[in-house]
Amino acid sequence: MEISAHCTLCDYKKFDFSTGNLCGITHKKADFTRKCPKIDFNRNAKEEIARINIEYKHIQDQKVNVIGHLILYAIIGIAIILADIYFTKYLYETGWISTMTLIGFGIGLSMIGYAFAPFIQFTNDKSVAKSQKKRVDDLLALYDYDYKINFEEENPEIAVKLFRSKRPI
Repeated sequence: MEISAHCTLCDYKKFDFSTGNLCGITHKKADFTRKCPKIDFNRNAKEEIARINIEYKHIQDQKVNVIGHLILYAIIGIAIILADIYFTKYLYETGWISTMTLIGFGIGLSMIGYAFAPFIQFTNDKSVAKSQKKRVDDLLALYDYDYKINFEEENPEIAVKLFRSKRPI
């Protein structure tokens, strides 16, 4: 795990545009092997935990809408393609040949593409949010911390409760 991930949650973090993140205690770049002996989880940690978990929950809440969109527009696209196939067959049997059938087929395919676009975006967003949440959870676990979050509270100081976890060794 990168040292900067530790500094992101620490309240001692200072930022300098020329050198980047600095430790507020030593005024130098963070330099430790596994864990920072002086890390302090409070305001920065609560804000980051709240931001990541709210984003993750927001993406999870979209799941039903995204799947509904996928199903609805995929069915519409398939119905248009099937109707186009029957229309093409009918025109062929009556002796007509028309480019309308190609247009109908293209519309059906574009509806299927329109069905999958939000689903692909959802899976990408979910993957990013899940990895960010895992990164923060793993970092807190390294320091034997855990948290509870109240999503109804807007202030991260109140919404996030950090506490020492009782993890088995």
